[in-house]
Amino acid sequence: MFTIAFVALLSTAQVSPVALPDTTLRVASASRVIAPTVSPDVTTAADHIAAARQAQLVGDFDLARREFVIAAALDRDAGKLPVDATIGLANVLYARSFNREAAMALDRLAAEAAERGASDVEARALMDAIWLNIDAGNRAQARLDGLRLQELIKERALSSATMKLVNERYR
Repeated sequence: MFTIAFVALLSTAQVSPVALPDTTLRVASASRVIAPTVSPDVTTAADHIAAARQAQLVGDFDLARREFVIAAALDRDAGKLPVDATIGLANVLYARSFNREAAMALDRLAAEAAERGASDVEARALMDAIWLNIDAGNRAQARLDGLRLQELIKERALSSATMKLVNERYR
């Protein structure tokens, strides 16, 4: 956090452009405000997912988790459902025995899918969340997820492929 003295020093100092590894600071001549610019090599969600999968392969689950979280955030910022990133994150969390957190990630994806009317994504996320919630001892949430899945089945909002998956796993 900047102090008043530091801001005053910036307003009177002669500052020249400074190159940093990922950003460039420029000084506006009239106002002497330093504004960072965006690096031209910004990575995509797909890049972060690829890095996360590579980290998983070598057993670096902490890095994989961070990369999946970043990928999900980038997808959300772009207005997309973070399906691949969330499923990857849930897999990493499950591998580390964080079943409750994995279920929470899938429940969040299911809620986002419900808001957008993506019934197949919602149902698939709910199916895994139900199992993870039961395994984590969170039976109340598993019951809520199961009731929502039943609603989707009754509404006939699911594709035949998703219905086949539901029938294989829960009937």
